[in-house]
Formats: sequence, structure tokens, C-alpha cells
Amino acid sequence: MSRKIIFLNVLLLALLIWLGVRLRESWLESKARETAALARNAVPGEQVAPPKVPAVDPASPADYIDVAQRMLFSKDRDPNVIIDVVAPPPPPPEKPVPPLPQYYGQMSFGEPVILLSTQKLPQKSYRAGDKVGEFKIAAFDSSTVTFEWEEKVLKNNLKDLTPKEAERPVSAAASPAPKSAQAASNTKMGGVPPKSDPAFGPANGMYRMCVPTDTSPDGTVLNGYKKVIVSGLMGATCQWEPIR
Repeated sequence: MSRKIIFLNVLLLALLIWLGVRLRESWLESKARETAALARNAVPGEQVAPPKVPAVDPASPADYIDVAQRMLFSKDRDPNVIIDVVAPPPPPPEKPVPPLPQYYGQMSFGEPVILLSTQKLPQKSYRAGDKVGEFKIAAFDSSTVTFEWEEKVLKNNLKDLTPKEAERPVSAAASPAPKSAQAASNTKMGGVPPKSDPAFGPANGMYRMCVPTDTSPDGTVLNGYKKVIVSGLMGATCQWEPIR
């Protein structure tokens, strides 16, 4: 065996011995520190209170406006609410005004009266406040007449309500002339004159109106009344006046 190998072995042995000694010293130091730590009394530390938790503000709906407007899973989310406006039903058509009464004249003896007729009612005298068919006479004068119909006031010119000559019915005052002519013709031809049947119509104050079937001439006397036929601008009017 060479000297170098012997020297190397001796060196390794010395290294092992030194390492063992150092390991034992470290172990003894650790045991001493452990014993000293276990022998010391524990000193309680100062207790520090944890910091206060900040108060949480209540939730506001405005904080979640983005969630409502940008909800990916609901495309119908929209802050602009569309209100369907339903158009009101159209008003019912206005009822047409029926044909107005026709005007034939006036009489101012005592309480004024106006002579009117309709398609369904014959010529008759009316006073203010009376009804003529569907119309109520509110007032009248020498040029106008005012009717009330369906809460409406209709003021009309009497000239517009006067029928034309072709539309004017044959009144009781106009009928005696052809009857008299026919009677004279029948008398000349040897015939018998037609019989006169005087009769009273509706009362008009102290006067009585004539009826269309009355063919008696002007001046006929009946039960204290005298028949008077007056021709005017609006045609002939007929009435029975008391004999004074």
C-alpha cells in the first residue's frame, strides 16, 4: 500500500471525527435552547380590539340600472316604456234636423198666434211655447221664428219657411170662390146650388178658426159668430169673429 493512500485514509478519518464532534455540539445546543424555552413563563400580550366594520349603505335601484338595461338574457329589457294609446271611439253621427214646419201667416188679435203646418200635421195656429211635431216654438215675430229641437236653438227667417205658391195647400178662405162660381154655373144650367156647411175650427182666444170643409161664403153667421175672410200678402186667412 502506498503512502498516498494511507495519507488519504487518515485524512478521511480525521474529517469524520471532526464532523461527529460538530454534530454532537449542535445537538447539545439545541437541547439547551429547548430546555430554556420550556422553563420560561409565558407573558400575556396586550389584546387589541379589531377595527370596526364600515356601515353598508342601503341598496338603491339606480345602482342597478345597468343590469336592467344591459341584461343579456332578456332582450326585451328597455327603460323606455311604450304605452299603447287607444284612440277613442268616434262620436256618433249627429242626428239630422227634420224638415222644418211651413209658415202661412200670423194673427195678432189678443195673444199673437202663428199659422204652421208639417208633413204630418195640417195647418194650425200655435202660440209661443207650443209644440209643432218635434219642434217647440220658443218665440216668433214678424220676420223670424225660433224653434227648440234636441237642446238646439234654431232661428229661421219666415221667408225661408213660406211655401211656394205651387206647394201652398188650398185654404178654406180660397175655396168659396170656385164653389160660388160652380154654384152660379149650376144655377144658370138649372142645377141645384151646393149645400153650405159652416163649421167652427179650433179656438184662438175669443175667435174660432175655419176648417177646410167649410164652404160657406164671407159674412156667414153661425151661433153668434161671423165668418171673415181677409186677403193679405201671405194669402187669404179665415176666422170666425164674435158679433158685437
